Amino acid sequence: MKRIVNGVLCFSIIIIVLAACNFSTRENSQKEKKQVALQRMPYLQSAIADSISVLWRTNVGSECMVKYQLKQGGEWLQQTGEVRSKNDSVQENIATIKGLKRGQIYAYKVYTDGVQLASEKELQFRSALAVTDSVFTFFAAGDIGESVEDGGTPDKLAKTMWERNSAYDLGLLLGDIIYPIGESAGYDIHLFPYFKDVFSRTTTWPIPGNHDWGSDIETNYAEQWKLPGNEHYYSFDQGNVHFIGLDSKNGGFYEYEEQKAWLEDDLKKAQQKYDWIVVFLHHNGKSCTYKDDYEAVVTLYPLFDEYNVDLVLNGHAHTYERLKPMNGKGEVANQQENYELYQNTEGFISITAGSGGKLRGVGSDPTAYTPDPSNCKYPDLVAFYNHTWAYLEIAVNGKRLSAKTIAVQNGEILDSFEIRK
Repeated sequence: MKRIVNGVLCFSIIIIVLAACNFSTRENSQKEKKQVALQRMPYLQSAIADSISVLWRTNVGSECMVKYQLKQGGEWLQQTGEVRSKNDSVQENIATIKGLKRGQIYAYKVYTDGVQLASEKELQFRSALAVTDSVFTFFAAGDIGESVEDGGTPDKLAKTMWERNSAYDLGLLLGDIIYPIGESAGYDIHLFPYFKDVFSRTTTWPIPGNHDWGSDIETNYAEQWKLPGNEHYYSFDQGNVHFIGLDSKNGGFYEYEEQKAWLEDDLKKAQQKYDWIVVFLHHNGKSCTYKDDYEAVVTLYPLFDEYNVDLVLNGHAHTYERLKPMNGKGEVANQQENYELYQNTEGFISITAGSGGKLRGVGSDPTAYTPDPSNCKYPDLVAFYNHTWAYLEIAVNGKRLSAKTIAVQNGEILDSFEIRK
């Protein structure tokens, strides 16, 4: 009897083990057969010289590839990429294409594990322009990451950008990209779903703001982008324009001394090579908005003046303000009848464009907007201001730079000016 019981017991154990193995095999098989799905639309990064990086995110995947061809036709080429797990349990796909013809429009397709994704979209990018090329348009927008539920307008901003220019040549994000603390999860809730068409056709260059510094910036902000250098501050070229992005952190700058030394060296190297120099950062220097002056920014004014910076673009204040050209002391560099046309003017123009998706007095920033620039402690400093949701659209054509301030809500032109050299 004991032998029979033991035999039955052993047989039962074998059945249980086999069943468990069979279940495990089916589970692994199901995992292996899990269909690749797009978690984040392709977006363009680091269009530098003859290269560009294409990034997208999927639920699973081990191999990725981009196919591309000149927009007017020709052979489809391909570039394999790398798939790696990110901190929010998705797979990042990234492929860097090299050997591009400068300033050309390319069509492209993305694949993960052999599956073409976003196939319903017409994807394209423009490679970086050579210095000899000088006609392109870019946007600059600050503080865009306020959620729609909290009164933000990232949906309207993306829609207006797309309707005005479905393929800007590049875009600048002036910090505070995700509220409230720049957390990774916010990117696929409050940013990429709205800007999927813009970012898949326009190379976008962000810099962090104080809200982006509210979380672990290296695993949240830095994990979303592929930028040059240390990704906190960097420079790049597009045609005859040299762009410099700075990390002003919480108003005192990330690695202030190192960053300032790098900035001066970068500005020195840019002299006589480009027609225009544009600096973009999050915090304002002098301002007649409701924000205080940030002295760390003001300490850079002498460098901006000495090394011929043309524009300094910032966010932070949830409004729009354009100042008159300033010298290294922060004084008005020249007086003229109107400030809509600048002809070989001295000094740099500082612009606050921090109402791309968040406005003072609305949503999570309910304090009423009260300053009147005419009563500012710098009564002669403001050239134009308008308290509404807005972003900048800037067109470069050789030695002529034309800027327009676009209303997020309806695309109306609120402000415009031109600089000629």
